[in-house]
Amino acid sequence: MPITHSPRQQPVAEALDKLLADAEATARAIEDNAREDGKAVDFLAVSNWRRRIYAISAALTNASNLPIPSYLPTFPSFTGKELL
Repeated sequence: MPITHSPRQQPVAEALDKLLADAEATARAIEDNAREDGKAVDFLAVSNWRRRIYAISAALTNASNLPIPSYLPTFPSFTGKELL
């Protein structure tokens, strides 16, 4: 089942798909190189990459869970205007 996007989202969604495919291929190459070298990748570098991946995940989650618009004030003003 194809994923459809709004006309505005289509180009950026396609760009993200390409970037993610490239990032996954790069991560697999890093994994292969580490195995062949017998030397683990620096933990600080991995931690920084993971932090950035989590930030990307959070942005995408926020984009998929938009709040329902509310036409009422979030907090009453308690000025008495609401009673008029």
